[in-house]
Amino acid sequence: MDHILVSINRRPSPVVSAGRAPWPEGEFVIGSDSRLVQTAVIGSRNSGRAIILPTDADELIRWRRRHPAYTYWCGTQLGGCGNELSDRLYRDKVCHFAHRPHTSCHRTATGAASADHLFIKDDLAAWVGRNRLKAKVTSRDLGSGPGDAVDFRVGAARQQHVRFQFSRLAHAEWNRARRRLSGDSATLDWVFGPGAAPPETMEELYDEYGYLLRFRFETHGAVRRIRLRAEDPRRSTDWVPLDACAMTPAGLRIPGVEPRRRSSAGPAAAAGSGRGEATVLRSREEQVLALKEALVSAARFRTRPTWESLSRTAGSDLTELSVPDRVGLLVLVDQACGSDGSPLLSALIRTGEGDPPSHVGDVVAAVGCGVPATATVLKRWCQREVDRAFAAYGIPSRTAPPRLPLTLDGHLAAPQTAEPAQHQTIVHVKGGPVRQTATRSKPESKGLASVPLLRDTEIRHSLRSARQRRGPRPRYAAALMARAEEALTRLPEPQRTELVAEMATTRRWLDSRPGVPAQNPKQSRRAKKAANARKAAAATQTARAEKKRQGKKAKNPLQGARPLPGVGDARPKKRPT
Repeated sequence: MDHILVSINRRPSPVVSAGRAPWPEGEFVIGSDSRLVQTAVIGSRNSGRAIILPTDADELIRWRRRHPAYTYWCGTQLGGCGNELSDRLYRDKVCHFAHRPHTSCHRTATGAASADHLFIKDDLAAWVGRNRLKAKVTSRDLGSGPGDAVDFRVGAARQQHVRFQFSRLAHAEWNRARRRLSGDSATLDWVFGPGAAPPETMEELYDEYGYLLRFRFETHGAVRRIRLRAEDPRRSTDWVPLDACAMTPAGLRIPGVEPRRRSSAGPAAAAGSGRGEATVLRSREEQVLALKEALVSAARFRTRPTWESLSRTAGSDLTELSVPDRVGLLVLVDQACGSDGSPLLSALIRTGEGDPPSHVGDVVAAVGCGVPATATVLKRWCQREVDRAFAAYGIPSRTAPPRLPLTLDGHLAAPQTAEPAQHQTIVHVKGGPVRQTATRSKPESKGLASVPLLRDTEIRHSLRSARQRRGPRPRYAAALMARAEEALTRLPEPQRTELVAEMATTRRWLDSRPGVPAQNPKQSRRAKKAANARKAAAATQTARAEKKRQGKKAKNPLQGARPLPGVGDARPKKRPT
């Protein structure tokens, strides 16, 4: 664990660059990992001065000239082996760091972001120096590496605490760490990196503070600089540098956001709370609009709010509503969802245990989607509606799965199979009834009429079941392939890729079946035109040869020969008169 004490006269670290390797370039070995090493530290194995090697050859040459004495190490603060590195110059590929030959290193993170926890320490040191603060920066290893988190404490007694969370932290672990850190801090702010906050943590911070703090890094030459912003379910502020932020008695302050802390949140919240908010009464239409916007925002962030968190987002006048009033309000929000097939937003609401409230079943019945018989049926039905809402309102949006139908007795309907049940007709004739099974026309005669109308998302499963069903399987599967060809133009990704893979498997299965004629490969228009032209030319040439053969005369063997003497001179004798 590394500690850095920042004094008032501390200046920011200079911009560093790549140097020249002290040994010739050659092959190298980094354990069993062949990924390129882009980051290192300067000076020694325990150094905290990080660098990103320039990837361009000309930039690396210029930086070598400016810093010929720099040495680079696979630093221990990067999770490395501590051995010295060389900077490799390439014209035909990306420049990178390399270990000495036959060096074993098990460093897991080697990309440009692997040294962000060191770059943030330099940014914080420069920031407190410019603002004449006393602070302490500490990197934390939470189990996956030395850069899991960075703690920033401000003040003589270090009572103002900001934690920058790099690695993903489970909600239960975050709660335990938060209770532990809040005991010795006047203010505690948690800033999350990309993908570090689970949905439960985000929702709790939205409820308590009204916003969530995030950070990211931008590359500038050989270093990376931190940017921060605040976001809530409705909007987000702009990304700003540390110089635009400030440490106030209430904690870290980012431009464009007003902190809202609950009085029961702990010492940090108690310091920031001083006045209550007056409840504003609104009309029914305004409440419906605000509640719908809050539910759509929750679906966009893929979170399931409680009624209390919805009240803080959509308006405090919703907190004291009775259960019948809540049902009536939610019915107005979802009154059009039961008919047009859009996701039921009321299904997003959950209790503290994660289950849908019991009154959501009344909303489902009121909008015409059925009456769930049990709490288990309601939970499964709402989970499907949650998936549909995440798909429809998420960023980016995707094709929503179909809604789960409910039977008349309130249970989930059995999934429909690709093969419809055969209808039977009772014909009354003399001698008793005769049972006749509805006959099916041959696929060769009707083609696609032998395949039932399926949803585009069900054709892939129908192809799989067609290879396992009884009866004329190859014919039915071949007809399904034609349906799949039409559905490819309407399906988005990744459903299109999955259907193409299933079609390839079915085509190989059809080719392996005995008695099934192989499908002729499709030809383009140009290929068909060229084939027709070749056939026409061959036919014309054959016709000419036949005509020439028939019109040719037999050759006279005496043509050009001299006649024999006396031949041709004899004249016909005259009859005597």
